[in-house]
Amino acid sequence: MSNTTLLLLILILIVFSYQNTLPEPQTVHAEGNQYTCDVCKKSFALRTTLKTHWRAHKQESQYSCNVCDKSFFDKSNLKKHQRLHTGERPYVCNVCKKGYVSKYDAKQHHQRMHDEVRPFRCEVCNKSFAFRNDLNCHKIIHTGERPYHCDVCNMSFQYQNTLKEHKFRHNNDYPYSCDFCGKGFSIQSKLTVHMRVHTGERPYVCNVCKKGYVTKYDAKQHHQRVHGEVRPLRCEVCNKSFAFRKDLKRHQITHSEEQPYHCDVCNVSFRYQRALKDHKFRHNNDYPYTCDLCGKSLSFKSELRLHMRVHSGERPYVCNVCDKSFARSSILNKHLRVHTGERPYICDVCSKTFVDKYTLTVHQVVHTEEHPFVCDACNTAFRWKSQLNKHISLCSVKHP
Repeated sequence: MSNTTLLLLILILIVFSYQNTLPEPQTVHAEGNQYTCDVCKKSFALRTTLKTHWRAHKQESQYSCNVCDKSFFDKSNLKKHQRLHTGERPYVCNVCKKGYVSKYDAKQHHQRMHDEVRPFRCEVCNKSFAFRNDLNCHKIIHTGERPYHCDVCNMSFQYQNTLKEHKFRHNNDYPYSCDFCGKGFSIQSKLTVHMRVHTGERPYVCNVCKKGYVTKYDAKQHHQRVHGEVRPLRCEVCNKSFAFRKDLKRHQITHSEEQPYHCDVCNVSFRYQRALKDHKFRHNNDYPYTCDLCGKSLSFKSELRLHMRVHSGERPYVCNVCDKSFARSSILNKHLRVHTGERPYICDVCSKTFVDKYTLTVHQVVHTEEHPFVCDACNTAFRWKSQLNKHISLCSVKHP
């Protein structure tokens, strides 16, 4: 062998050694005849799976998606990923007929939803789970913990998936767009759910009150909030109980004057984040939903649906005591206090009690010299708006 050939072989060996700085994966037989990676100690049932996993340490992404350019270590994971783009769900649950991208996902679904064996039980509400990680995720509902933090804007989230979806917003990565309003989404499933806002589809129906919801999660949350018997969290002021900590926190605001959400345009404050969001639409003059009967424009399709009851006379919420019906559930809840005698709003001056916050606010003017309602024509001031309206109809000065 010539010196040149020998030198070439040595160079090839040096280059090969450099590209393989990590040691080859050692087969370690853990409990249950598993194969364990000696770098991260993760275990696998098959040696071939360990070899596929090993590529993650060597950063060998050989297979790329032709839709979004995401890369994968093996062809099977690429094929599974591409089903997110095509909508293909070849693995179907034999009980509820729901489809899944992979056989593993279908098996996990069956164990979670249909198996009777649920060994992991929540100590707070007694709910049981098939997997320990499902129990751990569930416990966050009771604690209110938000352990996942965005490293860009410092927002925190209850679940890792929610954080992952949030980060798409910083990257402006919205490959899926709504054909109706142009809104973009990071994943196909989010677009599918959003489209139901436009179509009015509510495929998930409560088996108690038959109310429909856009997502299965919303229907489940509704059932636990409205029909669930387990309500471990109790308000210290009025003793009302709740299934979720966030519902208790939202309720506690009704007992205080706190309005933590502020409009950055006009500085008006609100108790609830949703109220602030609705308010901001008014600054943008964003009213995409219009009533065909009277021409009134509204920000949300849900608002239009409620408004239409003014024209149709529909009153779907019925009192189970006196059979009186109402257009909104909030009005029914307020009405029920007439029968129960509940008057949760108390005047801190005279201790008089009231059914709702608005009536208390109107009453409290009695204890002050405040006259907030002023006639534009003659500058006469009044304590209540009804007094001002009556005055305007009689005022002799010409109104602008």
